[in-house]
Parts: sequence; structure tokens; C-alpha cells
Amino acid sequence: MAEFVALAASLLDRDSPAPAAPPDELVQDSSALEDFVDSLALARLAALEAFERAVPRLLAAFAQDVLARELTLAPVDIDRLVAVARKRMAAEEPVAVWVASDDAPRFSCGLPVRCDPALRRGDLVVEVRDGEVDARFALRVAQAIAAALEYS
Repeated sequence: MAEFVALAASLLDRDSPAPAAPPDELVQDSSALEDFVDSLALARLAALEAFERAVPRLLAAFAQDVLARELTLAPVDIDRLVAVARKRMAAEEPVAVWVASDDAPRFSCGLPVRCDPALRRGDLVVEVRDGEVDARFALRVAQAIAAALEYS
């Protein structure tokens, strides 16, 4: 049986020194390395920017998924939303609330309740003397996401 020879030893010929590269080749190798490092830095920057642009979209998708799951367990507390909206908008003189047809039978708020087929469960629009305040679910989620991104 032959004597064991390490693979590294067989690949390296220790008796012959590596040929010295001419100075021009070293300069070319150095500039190629610099180009590679620059490309790597640009790729890293592009990936970081792509991630930063994706964070709001990913956070919104995550929030929608979580909230959708939560809303299947317990519907939006539309009574509380109307109470908060009336309190915050007392100076604007609320005159009516607009909700989804599914939400209308679930509450009474002392204001006329109107149904809008364009609204979805959890949406709320408060009609005031000079216009309306839109507090749809999607807008409330967007505000919460913007606040979270601002906070972080």
C-alpha cells in the first residue's frame, strides 16, 4: 500500500517557487480587484435601497394579514370608532355617519346612520357640516403603518 499523501501537498509543489508576476499584471489585477469591490459595494447599496423601499409594502401586507385574521375573531368596534370620531370632531358638527350595510344594524350613535354599498365592514365616514371625514379601515391601517415607520 502506498504511503498517504495529503491532497494539499500534492497540489503544491514546495520545491518550485511561484513565478513572480510582472509589474504590469499586478497593476491589472489590482484594478480588477478595485472594480470588483466597487461593484460589490454598489450591489450592496442597491439591495439595501430595495429593502428600504419594500419595508412599507411588506409592513402593510403583514398588517392587513394580521388584522384580517383578528377581524374574523372580533369585528371592528364601530360604536367606539364613532364615539371617538364625534368627540374629536365636535367643532366640525357631525351630522351623520356612513357605514357598510353589514355594520349598520350593530350600533346606534345618536346620529343618522346611512349605508354605503361602497364601504366595507369596519369602514366609517363621518359627515360633518362642511364635508366629510373619511376614516375607512384601509386609511386607518395606512396611518398606523406610517406612524410605525416614523417611530422606527
